Amino acid sequence: PCPMLSFWVVVALAAPAAEGYGVGDRSRRWVLGGLAGVAWAPWRLEARSVPALEAAKRLSDGEFYVAWPYRFAADVVPFLSACATRGDPESILAAMDLWAARYPMFQVGPVKGKILEDALRKAKPRVAAEIGTFVGYSALRIARALPAEGGKLACVEASEEFAAVARRVLDFAGLENAIVVVAKGSDCAPDLRRILGDEAKLDFLFLDHDKEAYADDLTTLETERLVRQGTVVLADNVVFPGAPGYLDHVGEPAYSTTLFPAPYESRGWETNWEPRDDAMSLSTRLLDELSTTTTTTIEEDNNRR
Repeated sequence: PCPMLSFWVVVALAAPAAEGYGVGDRSRRWVLGGLAGVAWAPWRLEARSVPALEAAKRLSDGEFYVAWPYRFAADVVPFLSACATRGDPESILAAMDLWAARYPMFQVGPVKGKILEDALRKAKPRVAAEIGTFVGYSALRIARALPAEGGKLACVEASEEFAAVARRVLDFAGLENAIVVVAKGSDCAPDLRRILGDEAKLDFLFLDHDKEAYADDLTTLETERLVRQGTVVLADNVVFPGAPGYLDHVGEPAYSTTLFPAPYESRGWETNWEPRDDAMSLSTRLLDELSTTTTTTIEEDNNRR
């Protein structure tokens, strides 16, 4: 372990210099976990033998970083194995919430998670998709809300690393109706059709990926006839950091949209470690492109007469 320990010491010394790039504080937290994980391996293994979320909650920050160092996305998997119950999505979500409270993560969290689940209860979808899966937190919430018979969720994640972790998390939860694919939102239509069916229409779509791509990617799914009249679209982070052009796109007459204020789910370098206001937008597609085209044609015929 000496070479590895030396590596983390070098990284620890370099982390403060990275603050100008907005990563110093978070880097030091990861480094602390790395140093502690190497230096106190026996204690770490002992901590991992305690399969109780309540025991993990009682750990101080320092003890938690020693017991559960976080350097890669996959590091959450052994924590879930120890502190959650296989086949129980609720216990897995609770463990992920605790992990995110100690380590900043890109997941919607319990407050926005309730908005997501309320939208799902109202929409009652059978066919759903999400773009921006990360390690599967929101996918857990969506997949468990789908009907046991015929319910399908396609999860689109641009990172192979994150997608691999999401597959393990969903498998641990026993949610076989969720399939994770590696793709960008702009070119995911073929994957969605392969998973959901050639003639599939999305009942529910959750957007939580590159915010600047929301409007363009939704337009693509409309053009591909995956988003049609009646599709419900929930989008995260439309206030902070914001999704340029998206709220205009889901305005009337094409969509009916409601904003649900909620705090930004994480405090990190992007928020200057301060709380930030945010919102999720819930939109229902009101128009169908085919019917819109037909209406336009009839109007043009009437004008010609």
